[in-house]
Amino acid sequence: MTDAVLLILVGLCCGGALGAAWGMRRHARAECRDDEADERLVTLAELVAEFDHMLVRKGLMTGAQLALIRTGTRSRGIITGMRATGGSREDYREVELDLMVLRRGGGQFPVRQRTLIPASALAKVAPGNVIDTYYRPGDENTVAVCVSPA
Repeated sequence: MTDAVLLILVGLCCGGALGAAWGMRRHARAECRDDEADERLVTLAELVAEFDHMLVRKGLMTGAQLALIRTGTRSRGIITGMRATGGSREDYREVELDLMVLRRGGGQFPVRQRTLIPASALAKVAPGNVIDTYYRPGDENTVAVCVSPA
């Protein structure tokens, strides 16, 4: 008789433990569903803004350069000279470029620009190459260049 009582008590304890574990598992699933419901997709505008913020935060571009790239007039610049300044930040090297920027309506103007270029793209800024430049038609002294990594 004591064996039967002991067997029943062990069965109840094990059953209670299994029931508690099952309830915890169901509760954890419900919490996961709530977390997923709170998630949302990031828009392209938010992604671009965060990337721009990262470039400024790391010192790879200034806010003025980013604004010029986003809202300025896109053009082409022919590199007439390039000098490495010796400065660097992360995988970027600072160079001073002499450019002949083509005006949108015709003509051109010279400019000297100091900028950070990806180390893998230094071959793209050799004299004679053409790169993307951005300027404001009323202010041709302020130019931003954009060179993508190789």
